[in-house]
Amino acid sequence: MLVAFRIVWGILWRTLVFCLVAGLGLWWMNRPQGWDARAALETQDTKLEGEVGVVIVTLAMPEKFDTVFYENFIDKLFSSVIPWPINAFAGVDAGTALLDPTQPTASTQIKPNQLADIWGRTTDIDGIPWVEKYRKGEVRWVPPSSTIPHDIGLFIYPKRKGGTRTATAKTMLKARHIYYDRLPSGFLPHESQTYGAIDSGLNQLRAKGLIKAGAAADGFNPWHMENAINEVLDSGIDTLVLSSSQPVYSDFEELRGTFRKAHKFIKAWETRNGGKKIKIVIAPHTGSQPAFQKLWTDHLTRTVPAPSQPGERAHVIISLHGLPPSLVNSDSWSQRHPAVTKALEEKFKAAMTAKGYSDVTIVPAFEGFADTIEDPKNVLVSVREEIDRAAAGKVGTVAIVPIEFLAENTDTLFSHAGLMFEGFPGYSVYEGPPANVDWAEAYVREFRKDGTRVFYTGTPGGNYTHEIGAIYAEAVAALKR
Repeated sequence: MLVAFRIVWGILWRTLVFCLVAGLGLWWMNRPQGWDARAALETQDTKLEGEVGVVIVTLAMPEKFDTVFYENFIDKLFSSVIPWPINAFAGVDAGTALLDPTQPTASTQIKPNQLADIWGRTTDIDGIPWVEKYRKGEVRWVPPSSTIPHDIGLFIYPKRKGGTRTATAKTMLKARHIYYDRLPSGFLPHESQTYGAIDSGLNQLRAKGLIKAGAAADGFNPWHMENAINEVLDSGIDTLVLSSSQPVYSDFEELRGTFRKAHKFIKAWETRNGGKKIKIVIAPHTGSQPAFQKLWTDHLTRTVPAPSQPGERAHVIISLHGLPPSLVNSDSWSQRHPAVTKALEEKFKAAMTAKGYSDVTIVPAFEGFADTIEDPKNVLVSVREEIDRAAAGKVGTVAIVPIEFLAENTDTLFSHAGLMFEGFPGYSVYEGPPANVDWAEAYVREFRKDGTRVFYTGTPGGNYTHEIGAIYAEAVAALKR
């Protein structure tokens, strides 16, 4: 009996010690770390003192395919969304990831015609084509994930590591061989239009004498961000205003993401410069500004045609990029976006009524994260649900306005588009824009759904960088002096 007791007690105390140590490890690794911009935003003194500088952080998708961007992008997801220690092991490097560029959207096992890696190379370092190694049985097929809508399969050569997480490599393959390959000249306007608008906003602030220095900072490139911040601080400012190109602040992107990184660089600069203190002020999110409301109201008026018949009803969907259902309740983005969409409702209704529509309804909805796969409990209302509801109600026209996107990107053009328009006549998932697309203007897409006209208004386009810049300038100008 005593021996049995000792065995049980030995197992019990070791289990308790293990659980305690593991619990402490989980708490320590996943605890909130560093400056909390969410708390600072709620309690900050917004008075601008002395010389003022501005840094606008952004997520700028590259004009041409770039592996570095996607490496940083996936690393952010793993470090921010997936807790330790899972994020240390999830998506490990299982080998060299490959895709058939002639059949890149395959979701069932295929016999490849060709195989290419993330660099576009079709042969291994030994000169042997990847597809030959597949024929020898050295390359295996990996089916798509059942938790990602419209996911694709890929191939793995397990005899040599690929140099990055397999999840990262898969994203790179998808971007290279689907997204950028289906863009005219492989060009995406997001980076140039985003930086163009930020530069315009900063120039408008300079012209009014409101700032001494300003810069855009790539939130996915720490080197670029640190250089941008140092450049502004080196100009001799006393107050640094942090803002974002995203219209609605979220904990995930800014408050516990890019703004926290910016704070780290600011403190490092202070240390290098004799302890000089820089006052940090967070500007109001740009979606709260009248210039933002005017931009999108004018955009809706420009892009949606007049009614096709007298008395035609209209349903306007204010579409949001949104967050996964698991983050919606905890991220303070959810507390901000209702006021942004509410401020647009009456203006959108008046604009559509002025065009001749009657019985105009305005509703917010999610472009991504709200489909059946990612939102099985239907917690979130998707844009597609609203389209279907309007079509079932015989509404004449539906207009979808993507207010969280100020330049076309792979979400608006591909991934979110597939969720919204799958099954529409003439549309195929991962369909690219036409060869003659004019990125200076809005890329508007028109569909038919059971007799209902459906317009996706797209983003304003390169001709409206000044108007977008005015939003950034207005948010900074709203601060006290």
